[in-house]
Amino acid sequence: MTQAIKILCIEDNPVNWRLVQRLLTQAGYVMHWAEEGLKGFEMALDLQPDLILLDINLPGLSGFEIATKFRQHTDLKQTPIVALTAKTQKSDRDTALVAGCDGFIPKPIDPFTFVKQVEAYLAGQREHVEKSREGAVLRNFNVQMLDHLEAQLNEVQEANTKLTSAQRELEIRNQSLSGLLTLGQSLLGEQDPSVILVKVLDQVRAMVRASHIVAYRLHPSGGYWEGFQWQGERFEVAPTLQRDHPFCSRMLFLSENGILQGNALRNHRIWDEGLSLGFWSPALETSLLVLKDRQVGHEIWGFWALSRVAEEPFEPLEVELMALHASHALVSIENAELIHSLQESSRALASSYERMEGSYQDLQNAKAEISRQDRRELLDGLLYKITHRLVTPVQVLDRQSIELEQLIQVRHTLGEEACLRAPQSIAEIRNAVSEIEGLLKALLRRVNKDDPTTPEYLDLHDLMAQELELLAAEGIVPSGAEVETEFAATEARIFGVYGDFAKLLQSLIQHGFSGPTPGSILHLRSWTEGACFHFEMVDEGGPIPPSELAMAFEPFNELHQQVVIGIRSPGPSLPFCKQLLAAYDGQIGIRNEGEGTAVQVQFPLH
Repeated sequence: MTQAIKILCIEDNPVNWRLVQRLLTQAGYVMHWAEEGLKGFEMALDLQPDLILLDINLPGLSGFEIATKFRQHTDLKQTPIVALTAKTQKSDRDTALVAGCDGFIPKPIDPFTFVKQVEAYLAGQREHVEKSREGAVLRNFNVQMLDHLEAQLNEVQEANTKLTSAQRELEIRNQSLSGLLTLGQSLLGEQDPSVILVKVLDQVRAMVRASHIVAYRLHPSGGYWEGFQWQGERFEVAPTLQRDHPFCSRMLFLSENGILQGNALRNHRIWDEGLSLGFWSPALETSLLVLKDRQVGHEIWGFWALSRVAEEPFEPLEVELMALHASHALVSIENAELIHSLQESSRALASSYERMEGSYQDLQNAKAEISRQDRRELLDGLLYKITHRLVTPVQVLDRQSIELEQLIQVRHTLGEEACLRAPQSIAEIRNAVSEIEGLLKALLRRVNKDDPTTPEYLDLHDLMAQELELLAAEGIVPSGAEVETEFAATEARIFGVYGDFAKLLQSLIQHGFSGPTPGSILHLRSWTEGACFHFEMVDEGGPIPPSELAMAFEPFNELHQQVVIGIRSPGPSLPFCKQLLAAYDGQIGIRNEGEGTAVQVQFPLH
């Protein structure tokens, strides 16, 4: 199988390359492309092409120089090279042949004859310079090479000059940025805008060797311009300017970048305004920087005018660094004003907090005083109720004691009738004494004047009636709330500790009036089944989610509850009820019913 012929085309114009590629690829050749001479030389060493098509007008090394380089290399000195160039004069053709090319195809190439021309050179066609012209052509070639080398040398020198200048500018920029960084660090703790502005201006003055500086900024109130000026010794406060001063109004119509200097500034109408204000002098070189607001682009927050001797105009790098320092000044002043504002707000908040704390304490004291007054009124009402409840049993005692005295006086004449009436009187006296004793014990327990842990026989109906009145006095039964009772148990006496059942009732009442929307009515009822006392409380405080309901009697159940606004939780009082009933072999349960919950308690009476 015949190996495909490889052709390398060194051409900097992609359009020309695509035409050559299409024509020769269709003819069956393998094409490779390099856009400049040195890359083409490296590709030729690697590919070892059968033919090289070389554009003469290449960037960098010319086609003549590349052809000479090919001919000096052992591996490429025999490779045919065909020059492609728009130079069609005989001298150009001869120069190409002297430089090492074997042939010459003029541009623009003829697509109808180009392939045959290439095939002829692949078949061995070679062109030569006439012997009589060879010396002259070589001399012309040497002159062209010298001119080209001289042009390249000039380009290198020019590039070196630009590089040196760029390096100098880079050093100046680095020094300025380093100084700006140091300045920024020194301004971090400064909060006075005037001090910040003067420090930045002083560094700019030293950096650009300014002999005169005028710097203004719009006062935070927005009503006028304030600033500083340097006239050779120190910065001094400059006269204030009105917000709508003609000079300041003209600044709005400056160029987009807000910088004017040299003749551009002198030819602007603002020049005369600045002269009249003493911002600059005709004998000095001046640069005017109009500083735009960072947040509102069309607003101006300040302007700087810097002047120095006329023989030293401001360079673009210096103007750029001045603008950079101005932006830094703006940011630093904004931060300082923001920190000052935050500190003032913090102090105001602290003062407000202290006043609120004092007001809160006053409210707490007032609340405590109102609570004491309310409790006093409730206790007064409770004592009034207890007093009225004591009136009847005291009257019974008084009446029965008189009757007993009469019976004793006539005991010899009454006979059997006295024996019947005396026990009745004694029973009424005992009932009255028991009623009085119950009320007094309940009251004494509430004020901790009696031992609440001594077991005794208790009437649960009386206990609940007495405790409900006391719970209302204590505020556990909310003001305006109603407790409906239906005590139908035929047996309600139990031997136990009064405080246990008082706390049991109190815990149930607290649960009944709990919830996000506590109801205003509780329904209490009791009944007897066998030897067990049953008690049920139904509230209207809202239902409890089933997941929470299952753990209502678990110890520390509030740790497992998910607090959700508007959703009722069992609360911490129910686990205590279960623990207390365990001592009396009792049971407790809870379920959702209607608009609330129903709690049912049962325990044996004996």
